[in-house]
Formats: sequence, C-alpha cells, structure tokens
Amino acid sequence: MNSLMSKDDREIQERKVGRDKLTIEEYKKRMADDQYIEHAIQKIATDLSHYLTR
Repeated sequence: MNSLMSKDDREIQERKVGRDKLTIEEYKKRMADDQYIEHAIQKIATDLSHYLTR
C-alpha cells in the first residue's frame, strides 16, 4: 500500500518490450471487436484486483 502513496509508483509505467505503437485506426478496429473488449475488461479487472490486494 505504501507504493500507492508515492506518486511515481502510481504512474503508469511505459513498457519497453513486446508492443508496437498502434495507430488510432488500429485501435478503432480492435474496439469494434466484442471479444477484444471482453479481454480488455478482464485484463483491467485482474490488474486492479492485484493492485488492491497487495
């Protein structure tokens, strides 16, 4: 919980490996896919749950 008190630890860290920068059009295509949205929501919920239970 102490790490959440530090502003630097709350900031979203930029990932350096494994992801290319996507264009707005590519994100729009992904957002139109219901399976992508379900996956994204599940990932966000899992990450939030891990953050809150630390």
